[in-house]
Amino acid sequence: MLALGSAAELLTRPGCPVCRYAAEASDRYLAWFALEAHADPVTVTRWCASLGACARHTRRLMGQSGAAARLTAGYRYVLQAAQERLAGRGTRLAACPACEHDEASARRVLEILLDGISETGIQGRYLEVGGLCVPHMRAACRVRSHRHAAAWVVQSMDASTADHRPSLDLLAGGPDYDADERARLRAALPPGGRLPAGACLVCLTAARAELAGLARTAGISSDRLAEAAARDAPRQGLCLCAGHLRDAALVGDGHVAALLAWQAEVQAAGLAWLVRPPVWRRGGNPAGWLRRGHSSAPSDECPVCLGRKRAAWQELQRCRAVPQAPARGGAQMLCVRHVLALRAADPVAGRAAAAIAVKRAGTLTGELAEAFRKGTWAFRRESRGTEANAWRRAAAFLDGGVFGGGPPPEQP
Repeated sequence: MLALGSAAELLTRPGCPVCRYAAEASDRYLAWFALEAHADPVTVTRWCASLGACARHTRRLMGQSGAAARLTAGYRYVLQAAQERLAGRGTRLAACPACEHDEASARRVLEILLDGISETGIQGRYLEVGGLCVPHMRAACRVRSHRHAAAWVVQSMDASTADHRPSLDLLAGGPDYDADERARLRAALPPGGRLPAGACLVCLTAARAELAGLARTAGISSDRLAEAAARDAPRQGLCLCAGHLRDAALVGDGHVAALLAWQAEVQAAGLAWLVRPPVWRRGGNPAGWLRRGHSSAPSDECPVCLGRKRAAWQELQRCRAVPQAPARGGAQMLCVRHVLALRAADPVAGRAAAAIAVKRAGTLTGELAEAFRKGTWAFRRESRGTEANAWRRAAAFLDGGVFGGGPPPEQP
């Protein structure tokens, strides 16, 4: 964790202070993992409980120098944990350790800022540097002990965006180190109707649905975006999450300005609803309090996320009706996370899929052990075979979303 003492220390540079300090804390955590934590028994045990990191953090770990050797060693333990979980009773996976660290860092910084926002000179400095991004404004609005501070933050955004167009960093936060890699993986998705070896069927279906959803969102014309905002878009589930807003901006180069203007309207309406006073404080006719109190909140469910989840769930339901057998050519049908999801939905089909996954995990564990052996000093001169790429295949086996729903690359 970074050492911070006051809100003034956060407001030293332009941009969202929570994004900046959370990103720095995340970088330090991943650097610490690469330097020493990957061999720490406590850390290894924690990562085994979650069966590794989430797809986003796994990609960042893979991009580090020396990742092949570290992850070859680490995935041996994670795959053993996966085998035990697949063969045993179903229990809930722990959250990604890196995500938990990032969220704790952001929460701590946000609390420091909200605690000090009313201090002398802080509000003026906040306005000078630009303040919070919209995702962290939403997080601030959900901190019940700082409702007044959150309301002031939202009002300051309305004032700051009145004279100029909102930026992508304001609406989506940042930095997003993974955005370009996600775009590359989407562009490399195999065509429909083909399941390449090493790809998870559910993850691939979800990725294709995500790509279609982004194309629809990015392809909406400026006129239709304006119409969507005029029709009270927040109640129609058109509020993109931060990641998919960045993805849509990359997909729809010709409509970025219209996309940002539309999302600014949607986000502003959602924030206004979050900071409105409780119904009993609004006065008026008490007989109408209950009616107004049951009005629905503007939906902040990202339509692309929703489409992705729906496609994954539908594909998982189809897997329940199909006999679980290895696909021709040795293709992997489901990643471990979706085998566990299938077992939770249908124990019979899940046990069949789990039996196949256990065998696959055993094969990969053997390959990782061989790759680790050849990486030691005594055997360093032995020629490398397919086991050199086992660490990538292990990552895709655990979570098919690591490579965007597609298969792992063939190179080591």
